[in-house]
Amino acid sequence: MKYNLSYVLGALLSVPMAFIAFLFSVFQLDLHFMIDTAVFAGSYVFSFLPIQWYSSRKYLKEMGLTRREFHFIRKQLNDAQPKLKRLYKNYMRVRSYSEFKNLNEVAKLARTIYNTVKQSPEKFYAVESFFYSHLDNTVNLIDNYTMLQRMPNKSKEEKAKLKQTKLTIDENKRTLVADLKQLNESSYHQLDIEMELADIAKDRNSYRQAITESTKEKVNLKKNAKKYEYEMERKDD
Repeated sequence: MKYNLSYVLGALLSVPMAFIAFLFSVFQLDLHFMIDTAVFAGSYVFSFLPIQWYSSRKYLKEMGLTRREFHFIRKQLNDAQPKLKRLYKNYMRVRSYSEFKNLNEVAKLARTIYNTVKQSPEKFYAVESFFYSHLDNTVNLIDNYTMLQRMPNKSKEEKAKLKQTKLTIDENKRTLVADLKQLNESSYHQLDIEMELADIAKDRNSYRQAITESTKEKVNLKKNAKKYEYEMERKDD
C-alpha cells in the first residue's frame, strides 16, 4: 500500500536530521550523553511526524479520502484478513474435487476483491457490502458445510440441508462475482476513455497525413502545370 511509503520516507529523512542534531549536541553543547540521546530521539520524532503527515496527506488527496476514512477502510481490511485465513483452512476439509474446485473459486474471488481494495482503498465503497456481510456469510456457510459434510451417519433431512447449503454457497459465489464486477467497473470505464482517446489521436494523425498528402499533390500539380506551360512556350518559339 502506497500509504505505508510515507512511513519509510519519514524515517529516511528523519534519521539524518536527528543524527545531525545529535552531533551538534555532543560536540557543540557538550551535554550529558543521556541528554544527547534524548536530543536524538526528540529530533527524530519532531522531524518524522510532519514529514509522514505531509506525504500521507498528499497520497490521501490523490485517492480522494480523508484520513479518518482511510483508517476505517484499513480496519475493515484487517478484520477481513482472518476471515480469509478461515476460508483457506477449509481446503483441508473438502472431500471431493468438485467441492475443492468450488471452494477455490470462492477463495480466489474473495482474495482478488481484498487485494484490489488493499491496493486501491478508494474502491472500498464500491464493494463495502463484501466486507460488511458477503464475506462473513460465505465463510460461515463454508465452515459449517465442510464440517458437517464430514460427519458420518447423516439422515435424509441432514443431507437435504447440506444440499441446500451447497446451493446457497453457489449463490454467494455469484454475489462475489457481482462484487468483483462492481469493483472493476470504474477501471473498465477508464479503459473505455483511454480507447476513445487513442481512437481520436489515431483519427487526428490520419487527418494530418491526408492533409500532407493533399498538399504534396497540389505542389506536384503546380509543378506539372508550370512544366507544361514551359514546354508549350518552347514549341511556340
